[in-house]
Amino acid sequence: MTTPPHDIERLQSALDDLTDALEAHLQASLARTGESDPAVQVAYSRLRNVADRYDDLLFELTDEVTPWEFPEEPPTDLEFEDPSSEPGLVGVLVRRDYEIDDTDALLVSGREAYGELYPRDPEESAVADVSHPGRALYQMLHAYGVDGLDERAEDAGLRPRGGTVWVQALVPGDEGTLTSDPFAVADEELLVYRVDEVIHTDDEVP
Repeated sequence: MTTPPHDIERLQSALDDLTDALEAHLQASLARTGESDPAVQVAYSRLRNVADRYDDLLFELTDEVTPWEFPEEPPTDLEFEDPSSEPGLVGVLVRRDYEIDDTDALLVSGREAYGELYPRDPEESAVADVSHPGRALYQMLHAYGVDGLDERAEDAGLRPRGGTVWVQALVPGDEGTLTSDPFAVADEELLVYRVDEVIHTDDEVP
């Protein structure tokens, strides 16, 4: 069987990506600063994804396989810690990303949250109040908090896409931005601790 030129180009491109990822992983490994080095973990995640992509494409176009196996990968946690930091004032910055997969399920969950907050109100009030995704998220956060929203995300039609938590030293005056511009204080040079949860979709290669 002759492989069409277009498919050969696709395979060659995937192979080029794989060799680039191998080189990047090697360089990150040689320059590692210790266990759980974020640069190594990022390079590993990319290598795994492009290798998986090459393996799938090779099988799709030629019915051939590589000797590699790719067990289901859990979310990748990237961590940073500065053990020498001794701040007197710290801020904890949290970001969590979600893809809205099912708007109807999100509205239902938002109305359920409304019902828990206002149990004496009729169901019609919940329907009238929670009429769009933003309001559904508002009521869920109001009822359950950030962690509660995360626990209910999948049932609410939300697909987690990752998140990050930064603990960093604050400088005098930063406390005044808490309500006016809360994330303006973000500064990697002041980090005490950071953890990133990176979740890749099946069709996404970083």
